[in-house]
Amino acid sequence: MCILVVEDDFLIRMILVEELQDAGYEVRQAVTGDEAVGMIDSLDHPLEILVTDIHMPGSRNGIDLAHHVQARMPEVPVIYTTGRPDALFEVSRLGAKQFLISKPYVPDDIITRVQLLLGG
Repeated sequence: MCILVVEDDFLIRMILVEELQDAGYEVRQAVTGDEAVGMIDSLDHPLEILVTDIHMPGSRNGIDLAHHVQARMPEVPVIYTTGRPDALFEVSRLGAKQFLISKPYVPDDIITRVQLLLGG
C-alpha cells in the first residue's frame, strides 16, 4: 500500500509525509505534478491514495495530475489540498472518491480521511 503526497511547500510536505509514516503508511513524495507523473509507473507498491495540492509549479497542477492518475487507476481516491479559495471553483464537482481539504490543516485531517478511505 502506498500513498503519494504531491506538495510544493517543503515544510507542509515534510510534516505530512512524516505524520503519515508515523501512522504506519508507506509514503512517496513529489514536489510537482510533473515529477509525480514520472513516479507513477515506477512505484514499488500499488498506489492506494493520491494526496495533492491543487496549485503547484510546472505544467501539471493537482487537478491535471489527478486526471492522469484516475485515467490509469480509476479506483485510486484523491485528496486535494489548497490554500486558495478560488480553487473551490476548479473542483466544484468532486467525484465519489475525491475530497477537498482546505489549508491550513493539521495532518490528522488527512490521516483521518486516509483511514476512512482505506477502511481502517
